[in-house]
Amino acid sequence: MNRFLRFALLAVLLAAPLAGALFAQPGPGGPPPCWPPPCIPIDGGLSLLIGAGALLGGKKALDARKVRKTQL
Repeated sequence: MNRFLRFALLAVLLAAPLAGALFAQPGPGGPPPCWPPPCIPIDGGLSLLIGAGALLGGKKALDARKVRKTQL
């Protein structure tokens, strides 16, 4: 009987820390973290990229206009 109690006590002492981790998990389901589901941040660097493209396009248009004026 003494051997069985030692084994039971050892099993409880080894399983007790793991049981706390099992109860600490969040529940299943719930709403998605953002809506719509792809959750792609569009305004981060894309707005800077669009602005840089607009500035570059404006500079190219001005350079082409200057070249055309000098040719006439």
